[in-house]
Amino acid sequence: MKLTYLTTLTLLLTSTAVFATPSGLNNIPTADTIGDRTVAVQAYDTFSGSGPHDFAMGFKTGLEFSPLHLEWGLDSHLAPTPSGPLDFQIKLGFTPWQNGKIAVGVANVALTDRDRAGDPFSYAVLTQDLKFARLSVGYGLQTDNNTVLLGVDRTWKLSGHNINLNADLVQTGDGSGWLTSVGVKYDLCDHIVIETWVNLPDHGDVSVVAKLNYVFKF
Repeated sequence: MKLTYLTTLTLLLTSTAVFATPSGLNNIPTADTIGDRTVAVQAYDTFSGSGPHDFAMGFKTGLEFSPLHLEWGLDSHLAPTPSGPLDFQIKLGFTPWQNGKIAVGVANVALTDRDRAGDPFSYAVLTQDLKFARLSVGYGLQTDNNTVLLGVDRTWKLSGHNINLNADLVQTGDGSGWLTSVGVKYDLCDHIVIETWVNLPDHGDVSVVAKLNYVFKF
């Protein structure tokens, strides 16, 4: 699996993850949504031993329309190519029962350079808090790339700040392979969240993603 494919998958699924700390794991969306009138600006870089790093930036924000929660955002590659497609994503979530959330969304909607961006990625996901951990289960639809989405995470306190350990599993190649990832997120302060994870494909090179989130309300 080439670095470009890993990066594309990351953007497809973590474009739902601009400010991934409440609304996504590593390579999958969860049913969480970013808070009302909250903005998260994110910069992230992908590193692999077989290719150049791949840098991208984006943002997302949320609005409450009780009982529904709306989230939307934009992101784009900035390097090594001079500029990448500008991608739009939107997600609508609700809480049907205690400790359970459901969301539907679409990511990778290219506003520019559609030939390079590929087709939109639509998904539905359920996230359930089981106390000992949170589980996320979903399914994504994309031309020749439908995928099962599985994830688990748990949050503890470290020096008074949240630290989240997580892992997820994504089908690749229209069901012919799997991409596993393990990661950690840490709330450095009220406005800055740092995170990193390792991508472990069943075929191809391992890659590492480092991400910085700046969060503020308006």
